[in-house]
Amino acid sequence: MNKTFTSKSGNVSLELRKDSSSAWLTIRRSGRLVDEKEILDLIDEAGIKSGFEEALQLVRERGLEKEYDKPFPIAICQKGESKEASLHYHFDPEAIPADIKEVKPEMLNRISYVHEGDVIAGYSDNIFERDGSIYDIFGDLITPPVVDEEEARGLAGRYVRYESRDFIAEQTGYPYLDHEGRISIITELSVDAADIPPGMFLRSPLALSITGDLSNAHIAGARALQVTGDLTDCRIYCESDMLVTGTISNCINPGIQVLGALRVGGISHSRVYVKEGIEFDGILEHATIACDGDILGTYAASGIVGGLIQSGGNIELGTAGSSAGDETEIEIAISPFYRALLMQMTKEAVRLREEGDDQALDELHERIRRCEAELDNQLNSFLKRPADMKKALRVSGEVYPKTLFRVLKHSYQIKSRQTGISLIEKE
Repeated sequence: MNKTFTSKSGNVSLELRKDSSSAWLTIRRSGRLVDEKEILDLIDEAGIKSGFEEALQLVRERGLEKEYDKPFPIAICQKGESKEASLHYHFDPEAIPADIKEVKPEMLNRISYVHEGDVIAGYSDNIFERDGSIYDIFGDLITPPVVDEEEARGLAGRYVRYESRDFIAEQTGYPYLDHEGRISIITELSVDAADIPPGMFLRSPLALSITGDLSNAHIAGARALQVTGDLTDCRIYCESDMLVTGTISNCINPGIQVLGALRVGGISHSRVYVKEGIEFDGILEHATIACDGDILGTYAASGIVGGLIQSGGNIELGTAGSSAGDETEIEIAISPFYRALLMQMTKEAVRLREEGDDQALDELHERIRRCEAELDNQLNSFLKRPADMKKALRVSGEVYPKTLFRVLKHSYQIKSRQTGISLIEKE
């Protein structure tokens, strides 16, 4: 239904035609001069704010004459044909093949990951690509193109949800299109160790599984890390749990740092810092290990030979020391992980100070302050724990001479071979 506005003098009327989204002005032949303000007041009363240029264009194209008692357009909205909205990806849909089963390390250099909650695709409305007017005659943005909601929901694949014209990641990972064209997220990476060249720095924001023996690699992982094989001369930083089915060997500078728990076959001539617990099947041999949780040998054949092994929890294993007389230190202490980390960062601070790298030194000092604060928290927790929560060290099998046990402030030097030992924390 059309709506008409008339001026107070009755000389001018303005008709809003809804079927064509336009406004038409009629000037009556009355013999009196028409006041321009009278026309502007009508336009303002009708709320018209846009479409004036389109109306002038129509007048020119059709050769319309502005005559008395004959309506002519003063504002027009040229509606384009209704069409479906275009889907825009916020990632390269061709970077990862649809049938992918294993990610190659070199691929990680050209693909990007998204975080949980990120919008990774969406039906955006580019107003400059529209046919016709962008705004109606009242200045309101014309409703964007239509989205087939059922079809859109069908494009949401694994770990992706569709919501209000957007596709949202439900987990951190690499977005890609699966073989059905659905937007999906890769949340785990599987890599063949043979594809990792020596000296390569591999950074993974996802859970990472490596098959085969790995040598001379530098890995930083934000999620769980699994290595089906041995680690040799590697530098590993893992923010979650880590599993190594084989042996960690000659990983010294800076070694292995795990912020979760570590499950490993054995450790040899390596430096390993673990925030939570360690479970091992074989031998911890001439290693430097600092662990804030329990250190547990899972088999009777498990043992510790040489090196310095420190735990903030309990220690259980099969054998300690060796018949060859290797000097072996096994200790229960307060937060050895953070103490070892603090010592490592202090040495790094000395190096940065000598090199004059002030920015890196400031960042390191902040990490040192956080580490010191956590160490204080660990000490307070230890002092406030229940009296019956005593820490214990147990060896079920052979204990050889030159093995030194420490349980907090008490030391026990083994001078002769014996079978089994059980040490409980004392006051």
